[in-house]
Amino acid sequence: ARPRELLADLSVYMAPFSRLVPLGLVLLALVVIPTLRNFPTISYDEGPAAAPTPAGSEPLSRVAALRARERDLATRLGSLNGTLSIARTRLAAAAVHTRHAVPAPADPAPATYPLDGAGGHACVGGCGRGTCNADLGRCDCPPFAKGAGCAEPLFPACVDQYGLKPTVAACGIHSQPAFPATCDCVMQCHELALDARQECVVAPAPGESMAAAERRTKAAIPWSPIIANETWLQRTRADAAASLADGHCSGRGILSVQLPYQFYPKASDCVPSDRRYNLEECANQRTPKCRCFPGFTGPTCSVRMDKSPGLHKCFNECSGRGACEHNFCRCEPGSWGIDCSLGPGSGSSGGSGGSGG
Repeated sequence: ARPRELLADLSVYMAPFSRLVPLGLVLLALVVIPTLRNFPTISYDEGPAAAPTPAGSEPLSRVAALRARERDLATRLGSLNGTLSIARTRLAAAAVHTRHAVPAPADPAPATYPLDGAGGHACVGGCGRGTCNADLGRCDCPPFAKGAGCAEPLFPACVDQYGLKPTVAACGIHSQPAFPATCDCVMQCHELALDARQECVVAPAPGESMAAAERRTKAAIPWSPIIANETWLQRTRADAAASLADGHCSGRGILSVQLPYQFYPKASDCVPSDRRYNLEECANQRTPKCRCFPGFTGPTCSVRMDKSPGLHKCFNECSGRGACEHNFCRCEPGSWGIDCSLGPGSGSSGGSGGSGG
């Protein structure tokens, strides 16, 4: 009985709305039926289909655009297939030509030697102060030397300065009072990433102005204090010529004053009325001293810095088969290697060291 009671109650509540239902159905028919009558009929069959739809209808335009795109892609695909066919034909012809072509001669392989210490490969022409590596058939050169016979300077600008001939380059070798190295020398040290943070004198190349040489130098080694002054350059050259002619500084330096490099007190600062007059930098500008080649020191440049045993450090003391010079093992004939441990030793035919060739 309970369901029947619920239905009776529902009919009571729905009674006011029952008159609205026919009116809603009428409104729905007036709106929906005309819309359905005008909606286009679209066929997606592969074959031609009638499209009794008015022009400008958006769904029909969309289908037409898709079909036009399909035709365009088909045309492009056909073109690509034709291009691919032509490429295959040309490739086949090139392959036939290659099979019948004469191959170019291959470059000869570089000579290789076993690094076993057996030697047997002489160094033609000798090695000067270097060591003949008989495994490689070449010279192992000491510091600051290069070339087939170790006869070429590694830093040409460092071993010919103002007419003087320093034996080694000023690369990482500092002594006071310092030798007035040219900036060309310091730049060559810098090219091999060696310590070159030191003062230098700008010396223009032939035909180059001092201003141009200064710009070139500052671009290459901007951290180094330099002096780009024609007067001081000429004085340094004159002091070098006098030192060489009069035998000053044991022939291993230049008797000259300290040059007023950048960041140093200037001549106008080193006057008795100035508080900087008694500074060492000012005193050095007044008093000529021997400014030694790299590797030499002392008041007259008579002391070789490498005479100190502490300055000679060679691997395994050159195995007792060579001399330690500037941290380089100059091996006796028949020995080679970083510590002269390779090779049969002195008097053998396995190879030759030093100037033996």
